Amino acid sequence: MSGALVQTPTLNFNYKEDHKNERTLSFHSHEQAEIFYFHEGKCTYLIGDQIFSLAPGDIILMNGLTLHCPKLYHGHPYVRSTIHFDHRFFQEVFQALGDDHALLPFAQVKPVRLSFTGGSRQQLEQHLAQLHDSQKRGGPMAAPRFQLAFMDLLLYLCSYWGTSQNELPQGEMSQKEKTVQAVVSFIESHYHEHLGLETIEEALHVSKYHLSKVFKEMTGVTIFKYLYQRRVNQAKIELLVSDASITDICYQVGFHYPSHFTKVFKQFTGITPAQYKRQSMSG
Repeated sequence: MSGALVQTPTLNFNYKEDHKNERTLSFHSHEQAEIFYFHEGKCTYLIGDQIFSLAPGDIILMNGLTLHCPKLYHGHPYVRSTIHFDHRFFQEVFQALGDDHALLPFAQVKPVRLSFTGGSRQQLEQHLAQLHDSQKRGGPMAAPRFQLAFMDLLLYLCSYWGTSQNELPQGEMSQKEKTVQAVVSFIESHYHEHLGLETIEEALHVSKYHLSKVFKEMTGVTIFKYLYQRRVNQAKIELLVSDASITDICYQVGFHYPSHFTKVFKQFTGITPAQYKRQSMSG
């Protein structure tokens, strides 16, 4: 018997979790790519400007940098398996093996949703169970076995990219979900501009009071907190890939004052933009 489950700096797996983590119930992002498999319960998942009404057997593949947040329902379970992994590390491994296809969904902004039923769902869940089994094994080769089992899972999923399964209809959204979708889509197009509730109200032809109430009810955060997080999220991307100065990035993502940008950025990340940039360069 082994002790703690194997986790590595490049791969983190949580199998059949059923607790509700407060951090993951609000909008968040991370630099690691993510695979999210829904086992049981009821959940609506907002990722970027898309809303997915999930059913057991659904799996979501995303790059992690896009803001995402699950909406749960009282009295319903929330059983899921999640995998966070270093996209660049595994991309290099697959390229060395002559495969440039296995990680394509994680290099794009929009998430991919696949739905598995019947035998294909059983096979997918067997892969997840085998990954968990390899995670529980001890010994000097535990980490390599764990990573190889993950790569085997990726290769299984790889055969489903580009099929009609990732074009499945999202189901009938409630009016509240449609309202949230409209707000998020508007912010996605205008986050870098001067935005107030009146601007969104005028654009969507819906009372700002109703917008605020529904958005908070459905997402757990205010419209302005989401807007600020969207701006900080974009700033993190720009700090990683752009040579622009921190001040220029501040203005590019919609902040008007560098001091306010630094304050909000630190509230969401725990560090300043300058510290974030230094860490990314040293990593």
